[in-house]
Amino acid sequence: MASDTLPYEVHTNRELEFMLERGKPLAHFSDAYPAEPDEEIFPERTFAPYVENGTFVKRDFVELLRGPPPKDHPHVRGIRHLFYARSSEAWRIDAYIMMRAAAARAGWNEGFERLQGSLLGYEEWQTDAHLERLRTGPHAQKFYWLRGAPKK
Repeated sequence: MASDTLPYEVHTNRELEFMLERGKPLAHFSDAYPAEPDEEIFPERTFAPYVENGTFVKRDFVELLRGPPPKDHPHVRGIRHLFYARSSEAWRIDAYIMMRAAAARAGWNEGFERLQGSLLGYEEWQTDAHLERLRTGPHAQKFYWLRGAPKK
């Protein structure tokens, strides 16, 4: 989905810039596990100097599949999550992991989407705009968990 329809700048593909210059507290990257290392998905070399000097903390976490792998990707065993947080905001990593675990049991919903936005550093009005775009965008059916949710 195009992010140019939002009334704010999204963090996607600019996490390091936003963390260094704008105070973004947490960056999250994910991909299938196992997978070949891909600097485009996991920018570990880019973030490494800031982890080494203590500006950021890094956490690698693998969320194992709860069922069989997708038929078109039989080698996949889970999802690798890579987190970078400002050192003073490291608590957000544990909160994000706990949020994912709760959502896995309860089902993703607007509350989890709002919590995720907050943990990543988005303001409430930005999350409102994001949710409205999901509700009304061309791929709205993909976001089944928003059906019937009240518009703000």
